[in-house]
Amino acid sequence: MALHIKHLKTSGTIMRSSPFLISRLLRAIDFSRATTVVQLGVGTGCITKALLRRMRPDARLISLELNTAFIEENRDLTDPRLSLVQGCAGDLPAIARDLGLGELDYIVSSLPLAIMDDELVERILVASDDLLADSGMFLQYQYSLSQRSNLERRFRDVRVGFTLVNIPPAFVYECTPGMARAAAR
Repeated sequence: MALHIKHLKTSGTIMRSSPFLISRLLRAIDFSRATTVVQLGVGTGCITKALLRRMRPDARLISLELNTAFIEENRDLTDPRLSLVQGCAGDLPAIARDLGLGELDYIVSSLPLAIMDDELVERILVASDDLLADSGMFLQYQYSLSQRSNLERRFRDVRVGFTLVNIPPAFVYECTPGMARAAAR
C-alpha cells in the first residue's frame, strides 16, 4: 500500500490515494460526454485505473508521468484508450500538439504542486487553462490549501472540497477554465 520513500519528491506522498479520495476527485467528471481526459501524474496507477473503469469505450486517456519507476510500474495497463507518456506536465502543450489533441474535456492532476518549482506550477496551470474546452474542468488534489491562491488566480471558478478518509486527508479542487480567454477579450 505504501509508496517508496525514494519517490516522495515526484509523488508528494508515501501512501496511495484512498478509494474515497479517488471517488471525490472524479465525481465532477461527466463520463457520459468526456472523450479526451489528460492525467498529470500517474504514480502507482490507482487513479488511472479508476478513470479507465468509468470512461466511455470511445474516450481517450493521456496519462503523463515524469518518474521512470512509475512508468514501468504501469506498463501492464494495456487498455487501448490509454496513452502512457513519460514526460513533464510543463510540456503539456507540446505533448498535446504531438498527439493531435484538440480541446480537452478534463485534466486530472495528482501533481504535488506545493513542493514543485513556482515557475513550473505556473506553466502547468496556464497550459491547462488554455487547453481545456470551455465546458472542461481541471481537477487537482492537495494535502493543504497552499496552492488555492495560484488556482484562483489562474482559473475562472475554483471550488474546494475535502475528504478526511485518506492518509493524509486531502483537499480537492474543481477548477473551471476561462481566465486566459477572459483576459484576452
